[in-house]
Amino acid sequence: VLWLPGMDHAAIATEAKVVNRLKEQGIDKYELGIVLQKLYDFMWFEFCDWYIEMVKLRLYDKECDTRLEAQYTLYYVLESALKLLHPFIPFITEEIFHDLNQKEESIMISKWPEYKDEFNFSNEEREIELVKEIIKSIRNIKVDMNVAPSKKITAVFVTSTKKQLVENAKGILNKLVNIESYEIKTNKDGIDKNSVSIVVPEIEIYIPLGDLVDIEQEINRLNDEVKRLNSEIERVDKMLSNQGFILKAPQSKIDEEKAKREKYIDMLEKVNQRLLNLK
Repeated sequence: VLWLPGMDHAAIATEAKVVNRLKEQGIDKYELGIVLQKLYDFMWFEFCDWYIEMVKLRLYDKECDTRLEAQYTLYYVLESALKLLHPFIPFITEEIFHDLNQKEESIMISKWPEYKDEFNFSNEEREIELVKEIIKSIRNIKVDMNVAPSKKITAVFVTSTKKQLVENAKGILNKLVNIESYEIKTNKDGIDKNSVSIVVPEIEIYIPLGDLVDIEQEINRLNDEVKRLNSEIERVDKMLSNQGFILKAPQSKIDEEKAKREKYIDMLEKVNQRLLNLK
């Protein structure tokens, strides 16, 4: 089973950040509504929507070398989440916790989850976020082009820096967006002109959809993307030219916005090039 080496670390890191933010932004200030919303968002949109779906291939394959790692991660994250949710839904969490953990008497007297720096797997989080962005972008393209989600597609990935990531993600992409045929290249030579293009950081994706592609519709979509990217660049430029922001913001935030600007400019150049190729 092809899998992403950082998938389990990313799940744990995301929950660790949630634990830290809940303490700083919600629990210490008694903002219980904020706490509950963040927990809901994590459980539903991160843990259930993404991690569980991504690890199903490993869970179903009893010969998979990393099956136990996936099971441990599921157990660890779920148990910690139950403790965080216990003040809001005590009876349900107590019941599930009792089924999961036979060693502790009650969830009420178990240790509260604590943030640990060792769980800050930032690189793995970034890689998984990029894979998620690829999946969401392909799903959106299918919707825009009126292609059934179950439709098998061919995808050409053009990247010089993320070849291994795409290679490792093949199994997940096949399961979640039905990519059955892959090609990973470092240039655009030989790519069918009648292809839908997707631009994500450091990767361009081309999906030849043949007669399913409406060239005029694709040009309109790319023009909308140009407007969006220009708007993002304008927003960042205004922020970076604001002396109040520069003087008050931490250097890490300033560097983050500068990095965003470079990313948007790179994506804009690629989208404009794609428009030129279609016209």
